[in-house]
Amino acid sequence: MNKFKKSIVMYHNNSGQQDIFELLSQCSSNILKLSNETVFFQSEEQGDFYKKCEELKDFDLVIVVGGDGTINEVINGLYDYDMNPVIGIIPGGSFNDFSRTVNIGANPEEASKNLLDAEVKEYDCILNDDKIALNFWTVGMASENAQKMQDADKSTFGVLTYIPKIFETLTQDNSFDYEMEIDGKTLKGNAVMVFVVNGLYSGGVEIPISDISPSDGILNVFVVEESNLASFKAMFGQSNSLDFNEQNEGVQTFKAKEIKFISPEGLVADTDGELYQKTPSNIKVIEKRFKFLSKPFEQ
Repeated sequence: MNKFKKSIVMYHNNSGQQDIFELLSQCSSNILKLSNETVFFQSEEQGDFYKKCEELKDFDLVIVVGGDGTINEVINGLYDYDMNPVIGIIPGGSFNDFSRTVNIGANPEEASKNLLDAEVKEYDCILNDDKIALNFWTVGMASENAQKMQDADKSTFGVLTYIPKIFETLTQDNSFDYEMEIDGKTLKGNAVMVFVVNGLYSGGVEIPISDISPSDGILNVFVVEESNLASFKAMFGQSNSLDFNEQNEGVQTFKAKEIKFISPEGLVADTDGELYQKTPSNIKVIEKRFKFLSKPFEQ
């Protein structure tokens, strides 16, 4: 069983699909077994988790209770303050993409139990200018859809809220002429979406490349050229990187360590569901920056 010296449980009371105190009561017996000393920290407002990371030099375990937005705030704080504790996730959001990537379980109580015998594994991250993401960076169709749903009640409607908006976006011509560099090679064309992936899931849906890995020092880049059902199917149909471009018209994929998105300028970038950056963007992989408690996938 995992045993740490000092852990901090970071949570807030305004997200997810379950009352946070009910959730903590279900998980606390397992959480308390993980370390000799456990501190609970509740945020009052956006940015509290980020600022708290400056004080974590004596903690060797951080347990994040929440969804991808909560995790995003914490890992940006850990990165900026140069902290490197092990991170455990108790999922409490709508999609919980990175908790799926580390395979810790979708149910909070189940996840807390899995943390007890999970293994510590190192994961890459995406550095976009000065911000960190674990799952993805995207502009175009997916970002536009996220902007439409920014004020939606995700805790009530979850994934089902997003599906009609996705198909609404598919029927619109929102293409743009782009220029970017992928590992120094210039790429120009017309697209409806550029999608840079590190994690295994996006919006609760598995990324279609079967050989993708969040720990291989490589980012996967999808360039979606057409806004139609065929492209949508390609994005969510199982394939592998060796034959993806041959099998799927209207969508190209590339492997890269560094991407420079040059134009158009002013596009809103969606990074792990957060909408606080615009193009142009300098994107690169940071190899094995974070340590997460994770469970192996069954073969």
